Amino acid sequence: MLMTLDNATLRLMVNPGIGGAVVRFDRLTGRGPEPLMRPGSDSERDPNRLAMYPLVPWSNRIGGGGFAWRGRHYPLVNNLPGEALPIHGDGWQRAWQVEAQIPHELRLALRSREQPPFNYRAELAYRLEGDVLEARLAVTHLGVSPAPYGLGLHPWFPRTADVRVDAAAEGVWEVDADQLPTAWRRLEAPDHWNFSRGTSLPIGRIDNLFTGWSGRALLRWPERGLALEVSADTSRYLVFSPGAQADFFCFEPVSHDVDAHHFDDPQRHGLVILEEGERHEMRCRFRCIACP
Repeated sequence: MLMTLDNATLRLMVNPGIGGAVVRFDRLTGRGPEPLMRPGSDSERDPNRLAMYPLVPWSNRIGGGGFAWRGRHYPLVNNLPGEALPIHGDGWQRAWQVEAQIPHELRLALRSREQPPFNYRAELAYRLEGDVLEARLAVTHLGVSPAPYGLGLHPWFPRTADVRVDAAAEGVWEVDADQLPTAWRRLEAPDHWNFSRGTSLPIGRIDNLFTGWSGRALLRWPERGLALEVSADTSRYLVFSPGAQADFFCFEPVSHDVDAHHFDDPQRHGLVILEEGERHEMRCRFRCIACP
């Protein structure tokens, strides 16, 4: 069942049963709704063809068929056809329960314990306020033994020839054929992946994680006279697009590095160790403005 939030400026459509995903996020104009994220259809069952979904209890890929934690190996199943590695946790593929719908806000919840060591309750809230969509994602660990958690949001945006991304970062992770990190490098001024000055997307594929982010970004579509300010309480983002032929790109605020579960110090790479009853939360705001 689709849930709709709207105010005088924005409209949001959410499908709780499909990963708690946003189906459409539109600006309301005199000409009708204008998509701010890539619009999905009401009947679509694949979250990867919708506008945005949550990432919990981790973001992106985990290699090695699972990971070792506190002296035990935890296997993880491949959860996406055509993808060689487990990806994005299970929250994006589960049905969420509607906890409350009040004016301009929708609150969802998910209980998951099928994928040890993760045993958790997640909460997801969408709120419209003026020209802003705020998304809040939180996870509470319910297991007796502690576990490492990460969070993220996976929005999909229209890719046009003129789109520009302004998101300063200190560095980027290079990846191998499985999209797992191999080496971190510092971004210099002439780097074609340096998005600090309103850079166009690369012509070829990009699926890389950037670190040292200020938590502020600006996505601009000059020909549409439209921009989105993205602000999040994370220091990392991931940019994904298959290339110039694609009609979308993803700008994903995330809390940890890709495959952080396999680093010697996973906390240094953004994972949060939660004891029973402890909670981890992230917030992200998307503000619609005229293109500067």
